[in-house]
Amino acid sequence: MPAPWVALTGIADLPIAEPPARQALDGVAEARVIGLPYKPLKADEEAHWAGELQGAGGILLRSGYITASLLDRLPDLKIVAVHGAGVDPVDIEACTARGVQVTNAPGANANAVAELVFGLMLAHVRQIPASAHKAMAEKAWDAARHTGGELRGRALGLVGFGQIGKRVATIAQAFGMTVIASDPVVSDADMQTAGVQPMQLNDLLAASDMVSLHAPAIPATRHMINAKSIALMKSDACLINCARGALVDEVALAAALRAGQLGGAALDVLDGEPPDPASPIYGAPNMLLTPHMAGSTFECLDAIAATTAADIARALKGEQPVHPVNKV
Repeated sequence: MPAPWVALTGIADLPIAEPPARQALDGVAEARVIGLPYKPLKADEEAHWAGELQGAGGILLRSGYITASLLDRLPDLKIVAVHGAGVDPVDIEACTARGVQVTNAPGANANAVAELVFGLMLAHVRQIPASAHKAMAEKAWDAARHTGGELRGRALGLVGFGQIGKRVATIAQAFGMTVIASDPVVSDADMQTAGVQPMQLNDLLAASDMVSLHAPAIPATRHMINAKSIALMKSDACLINCARGALVDEVALAAALRAGQLGGAALDVLDGEPPDPASPIYGAPNMLLTPHMAGSTFECLDAIAATTAADIARALKGEQPVHPVNKV
């Protein structure tokens, strides 16, 4: 029987740092780059990519979706290591039923994501994109200058207080912001120890000048930001989402921005990627959109590749992964 190998499912727009991944797998399994598309697959497409993945003992998943039907075509698969913290592209239940281990890389992208959160906040309050565009494209100068605001003294509400949320809180405090947070799985005492005021979600939405989402994409959090929750927010508040697109009802958000019910929004993720060109998000006022790039730094990619590939190596050697998501 041929030796199992490991698929690195990266594409040009979503690359995997190959050197650290190959180093972690050295002496355990061969690594091959497989350009699995980052979209749900039709039946004929799934058959093709199942053929490309035949014999793989592990998948380091950055692009693509792991479904029950795809798993049924991959009898040699032992582990799927998700490139990042969010595991929503993987059918965890189907993997567990088939004895396939699922792992992720919690915290490996925390600094990269946190830094983009502040890039988006500053871009909003200082209107950096509009000023830069006017200065460059129109060669304006005085007319391109905006009088913006500062982060200092503003209330930042964190929806989710995991490793990324904690890193955002630390940076926010250095800016002189007041930080409040809501997370049903983190104790009030842990938040208070970090200098963060715990609040229930609705109270947080009403009290925050900036709201940054850091919750996982699970059924309970789908469209947690919707018309009802947006109505609780300040009319000049800004919503930041560098977590998962499914957290936000984009139709409701676009309607609120057009009606002046919300001061602005900055989204790095959308509900369905690549996004629908007909989405009402496009053209909504005071909207800043970046293409799911929060974790796209060289340092972050190296850390995630090393972490996930090391867990694949452990699983293929019959050892327990460090970051298991399911029990098999």
